[in-house]
Amino acid sequence: MTRKQWNLENILPHVATHLPLAALFGMEIVAADPRHSRVRLVGNEHIRRPGGSIAGPVLFAMADVATYALTLALRHEETAVTSSLLMNFLRPAFAPPLIAEAVPLRAGKSLLTYDIRIWSEADGPDRLIAQATATWVAAPGTAWS
Repeated sequence: MTRKQWNLENILPHVATHLPLAALFGMEIVAADPRHSRVRLVGNEHIRRPGGSIAGPVLFAMADVATYALTLALRHEETAVTSSLLMNFLRPAFAPPLIAEAVPLRAGKSLLTYDIRIWSEADGPDRLIAQATATWVAAPGTAWS
């Protein structure tokens, strides 16, 4: 049996079907390959908290969606799950679009560890809004090659 190729063309419909939260918040995956993934938040009326800043759970979701896309590109395993995600909020964000970029830090036999950085598209990656570290694990009974 041939394994499904996980490139951006395959990842987009998979996430649309199995992770509708991304569309609810106004996120789109714009890059996904074994080296990195990028999620762009265009947003909508559901992403703000009182005071007008973009809600922390939305930034958290951006990091999680970016790492899921990267996990699919790296390990081709749609049933992998987040084991941990530590988010550091560095400054408030008020205006989308925002970019979340995930890169692998370590790809082990059962765990994948990522660095995620989130910034405003207008300000660029030198002025971070948030930084996160995430670990993904193969689903029980699944072996990564």
